[in-house]
Amino acid sequence: MKYSKKYLISLTIKKKYNLMKINYVLYALICILSFGKMKAADLYVRDLGAGGAYSTISEAITAANDGDRIIIRPKTGNVPYLENLTINKSLTFASEINFSKYYVQGNISIVPAVNRVVTINNMYAFQSSISTSIVTLSGGRATVNIINCTVDQSIDLDNSKNVTANVFQSSCKSLYFIHGKIISNTLENLKLSDDTAPLASSDIQIIANSMYLNGVSFNSMEIFTNSYPLKIYNNDCTVYAVAPSISPTSIQPVLKISAIKTGSANLIQNNRFISSNTNPSYINETIDINAVTSGIINIANNIIVNPTGGSFDYKIYASSQPTVIVNNNLFTGPYVASGVDVANANISSGIYTMNLNTGVSGGAIVNAGLSDEEYQDLDLTRNDIGPLGGSNSWVNFWPSNPGNKPRVTFLNTPRRVYLGTTTIQAEATGVSK
Repeated sequence: MKYSKKYLISLTIKKKYNLMKINYVLYALICILSFGKMKAADLYVRDLGAGGAYSTISEAITAANDGDRIIIRPKTGNVPYLENLTINKSLTFASEINFSKYYVQGNISIVPAVNRVVTINNMYAFQSSISTSIVTLSGGRATVNIINCTVDQSIDLDNSKNVTANVFQSSCKSLYFIHGKIISNTLENLKLSDDTAPLASSDIQIIANSMYLNGVSFNSMEIFTNSYPLKIYNNDCTVYAVAPSISPTSIQPVLKISAIKTGSANLIQNNRFISSNTNPSYINETIDINAVTSGIINIANNIIVNPTGGSFDYKIYASSQPTVIVNNNLFTGPYVASGVDVANANISSGIYTMNLNTGVSGGAIVNAGLSDEEYQDLDLTRNDIGPLGGSNSWVNFWPSNPGNKPRVTFLNTPRRVYLGTTTIQAEATGVSK
């Protein structure tokens, strides 16, 4: 059979057109399937499954995919969801009612995995703890964010290494972690442990936390890390003990540093450390540094309160390593230290006033911190000593939720910009619903 040249060209065009249609259909299907996988979903949890929602948080976790949000409606009268939670996906938990907490009573366990991100907002862990399970991670990190939560027991995020913990504007008894940012929380005590396989590139930031510990067997803040430099800014830490009722022969330091990263520069600035022991016969070290590696620990602009004044009363006690520099601190009693390498412009037996609720300071701490403009207060005057001073001032973070509005919890920018700089690297962490 013979065909004309014109007819053959027509057949070729139709064939190509049909193939193009098939290709477009396949491409569209691939896009739809890919979009379905990439788009995060919102899964709702309500009491008794009202409105077609899930009736338990565990059911929602089982149904969720990585990247989904689980939005939980608080029960009437703050009745808790009675269930144990195992969070083994990258998920965000939030309250359906803005700035209202949903109560959960049970074991809340987060299973770390490489690149897994778990964010818990507005949870009240009623008579419960939030913790990571014990797993081994290799080649990457997990991230756990705890934001605006109340935890009646502990937040324990150091059971697995390679986990970055960001805990903001929350409360608990004890907080344990190995890396991350701990900012504007209410705690009894905090413990930083070593990350045996560190892959994170950022420093550890402990900023503007309120720590009040009633006892003598624990430190308000205990630090042990060979992995990351430290920035401890603008915290208010108290270890309280009533002398007649205590039996040990020594009181634990408010801040204890047992290990630092070799060769690192570590900053302890604008804090208040209070040891309320009143018995001079007890050994009492407000800040104890017994690290054995080289490096620098700069202790500056802090208020150090220790009323003992006895022969064993060391405001700062340091080992031969690392290099300890103590500048522009106010001591409410005599300045007594051991192992300090450099000490300048410290105030002994200083008198001050400071109201963390109103943000007002008075007395010897005003404009008495480091004079360099890098450390100036928010109003660009010379640094005040204590938590209200410097760019990380307490008033940046407290009250934690003024007016129940979204806010930026952490903003990291250069302290000084040099002539000729064309770009400024900044990191911000925002907290909302």
